[in-house]
Amino acid sequence: MVLVERDPELTLLSDLLDDCLDGSGSVVVVRGPVAVGKTELLHTFSEQVAGDRVRRLGAAASPAERHLPFGLLSQLLHGADAAYARRADAVLAEAGGTDGTIEPRVLEGVSRVFLDMSDAEPLLIGVDDVHHADTGSLQCLLFLARRLRRSRVMLVLGDQDRAGSGSADLRTELSRHPYCRQLRLDPLGCDGVAALLAHELDAHVAHSLAAGAFAVTGGNPLLVRALAEDWQAAARTAGGAGPSGLVVGDRFAERVVSCLHRVEPDALAVARAVAVLGGTPAAGLVAGLSGLGGIETRALVELLEDSGVLRQGRFRHQAAQAAVLRDLGARERVARHRCAARMLHAEGGRPTAIAHHLVAAGEPTEPWAAAVLHESAAGATADGRVDFALDCLKLAHTIADDEHQRAVSRAVLADAEWRIEPARVVRHLGQLTEAVDRRLLAHRDSLATLEYLLWHGRVDDAASALHQLAATTAGPDAAELREVRAVLELCYPGQRPRDGSPPASPARPSAGQGAPSLVGTVLRAMGGDEAVPGEHLWPGLRPEEPLSRITLGLLTLARPERLAAVAPWCLPMLDDAAGQDGPEWPGLLRAARAEAALLRGDLPAAAELAAAALDETSLPSWGVLVGAPLACLLTTAVRTGRYEDAAAYLTMPVPPALLETPFGLRYLQARGQYQLAVNRPYAALSDFQTCGQLLRDRGDDGPRALPWRIDAAQALLRLRRRAEARALLEEQLDGLPGDDGRTLGRALRHLAAALEPHERPALLTDAVEALQSAGDRVELAHTLADLGGAYHATGDARRARPALRRAWRTARECQAEGLSRSLLPGLSATSQAQGAGALLGGDRAAELSAAEHRVGSLAAQGHSNRQIAHRLCITVSTVEQHLTQVYRKLRVKSRTDLPVFLEDDDGPDSGLARDDPSLCR
Repeated sequence: MVLVERDPELTLLSDLLDDCLDGSGSVVVVRGPVAVGKTELLHTFSEQVAGDRVRRLGAAASPAERHLPFGLLSQLLHGADAAYARRADAVLAEAGGTDGTIEPRVLEGVSRVFLDMSDAEPLLIGVDDVHHADTGSLQCLLFLARRLRRSRVMLVLGDQDRAGSGSADLRTELSRHPYCRQLRLDPLGCDGVAALLAHELDAHVAHSLAAGAFAVTGGNPLLVRALAEDWQAAARTAGGAGPSGLVVGDRFAERVVSCLHRVEPDALAVARAVAVLGGTPAAGLVAGLSGLGGIETRALVELLEDSGVLRQGRFRHQAAQAAVLRDLGARERVARHRCAARMLHAEGGRPTAIAHHLVAAGEPTEPWAAAVLHESAAGATADGRVDFALDCLKLAHTIADDEHQRAVSRAVLADAEWRIEPARVVRHLGQLTEAVDRRLLAHRDSLATLEYLLWHGRVDDAASALHQLAATTAGPDAAELREVRAVLELCYPGQRPRDGSPPASPARPSAGQGAPSLVGTVLRAMGGDEAVPGEHLWPGLRPEEPLSRITLGLLTLARPERLAAVAPWCLPMLDDAAGQDGPEWPGLLRAARAEAALLRGDLPAAAELAAAALDETSLPSWGVLVGAPLACLLTTAVRTGRYEDAAAYLTMPVPPALLETPFGLRYLQARGQYQLAVNRPYAALSDFQTCGQLLRDRGDDGPRALPWRIDAAQALLRLRRRAEARALLEEQLDGLPGDDGRTLGRALRHLAAALEPHERPALLTDAVEALQSAGDRVELAHTLADLGGAYHATGDARRARPALRRAWRTARECQAEGLSRSLLPGLSATSQAQGAGALLGGDRAAELSAAEHRVGSLAAQGHSNRQIAHRLCITVSTVEQHLTQVYRKLRVKSRTDLPVFLEDDDGPDSGLARDDPSLCR
């Protein structure tokens, strides 16, 4: 047994034992909180200090034997000689076996037995937990204590603070005698905790855990040892190095309950009340729940604080509180939570605190419960505690007693679940749609229901509900509904009117109506019917619009040809809006940025952002919007040659309504491009023609629609059906807006492939100019490659090599690895055709000096002499001198003949072109 910080007490007991051996008896009462180490002190003193110098009689009282007459005395006499035990039994038999007042002759007889034993040899009587002793034994011990001054008897009693009335009488009586000493044991300090842990764990580990263990246990040795055992158990489970920090586990929880069952019943009742109430409850609530008076409750709280279980009126660790609640049992726990809820409501407590108890109890019957639960759910949602809000709303929904209240509860519950995971609201959509139809919901909840329906592809239900709401709504609410109608028609073009009437569009705010609508501003900008707004508009837009999340996400991703213009101000707005609650926001933001990266040809960034968007939440929670990041991932995988990844993306499940949206068309287009890349032109053509058919069915096959004809023409060219391909491409070019450089460049590129070789360079040159202005670097690389191939086919190697070199360089920048690899043989062929002798992998580069290699590398990448001089901090004349030596050693005539290996990324100064993209033009 290990004792820490108990040396002064052991020294005092040893001195008193010496006095006892000299004929001066004494009584020592060792007091302290529960489990503070009194038993260990008595045991250590008896075994290690007293040893064989005295006869030792010991006993430990127990609540189970409190009503057993003379039970404690029986334990003590069990260690005495048989003759003394028989004498004591005979005396006690005269007491009549009652627990009442003992006759003096019986008390005298018992005392004489112990005193006679001490005449033969000194006697040490140790009694632990004396506060649990039976009344008769206590009276005998008290009678004996009065006669010990001139004896060789030392009586050591272990007592607990605030024990019952029986031991209180004993303490009161003994405190009057000068030979009675009181020893109080306090919990360990932080150093003591470290020392105790060091006996159980490695010294370094003990030191690192000491502060945390002291905070959790308050220095209670029993609890400190429990923490050591929990740490050792965790280390064994890990099978390697131990945990890096404190482990508060099962042993700790068990010992806390054990401590509380060793205190007086009223203290246990207080501990249970504190556990039920949680936090730092008011003393009045603890008193009311435990059934005690206020003064008594405060005293018992102090007792529990002294024992290390509580600190400032609350449990030191949540594990202790949870253990006490489990010890209560389910039925008792529910009853106490209900009682706590009623008490708090009667005293005007906070709704959140009341709701915690209602949720813990379940199925409340109080008439005010539903209102409290709704109020608490709203506050919890605003604070970001969505899980608790859900618990409140689920309980409120179960106790709703009319259809209106049930509808409202379901709407609030759906809103909270939407913030956690949008897929959860699917199970509510049927009832919510019915509630909207029956006008059981407020306008805000009705708009939220429309949002869920649009998100998850329930477009017919959304359109029907929107029609009914519009028929009975006026004023500002009607303006919001017009915005929703515009969103519906943009995201589901099949819902647009077929009678020739114009599509829905949000109204501009008139004078005096306040800030413009964010949804309306974005809709008008994306629709192209007004100039794109600037960033300065964002601070003035209305915050917290009902459909801001769905509309911004849908609209930003729905029209890729407008995204390049809208992105500079729309994406910062998404950044700001991403602070709102809801798991879909970060995913939408990443998907929007992935789309922008794809449009500028940044394939690595597009793939990374789209993958992160899908990882943000589950696929079902994306609803129909899943088509946007999936299409982006498919496109980047195909363009970078990762066909196995593309095939894996195609196995991901998508909602049935996806093809009704622009996202579905882009997904279908990306799937067709994959089919074309893996040499399945018929399957690809089918996907592209399906896109066209869907657009025609919706009446949306206009000049700004998805350019499916270009993709279909590409598949037809692969099938050698050049006339059909040419017809589709000319149809695509007819009426194409002049600001759509991306579509123009792609169409010209594939149209050139349908012409004779000598007709191609002119069209491809125009395509290069269009794609440069559009900023699509991947498509630009393909077009430059086609241009170089066209020059080579016509025998113009002088023009072919710079075009191929630039295509290769652009493809490398975009990480379009398949294209860049395919260009290397063509570059080699043009070198050989010129007779320059600049073979890929030739040995002549070894003749170049480091400076010549740097200059030659930059020249091979397309830099001018002035640009090279600026980059290398040398003069233009020096550049010219180096280039002359490079040409001579490599046996080439000009920079267009320089070999490809000089511009390899692994060569010197390989990063220069990337550092300044303008130098590559």
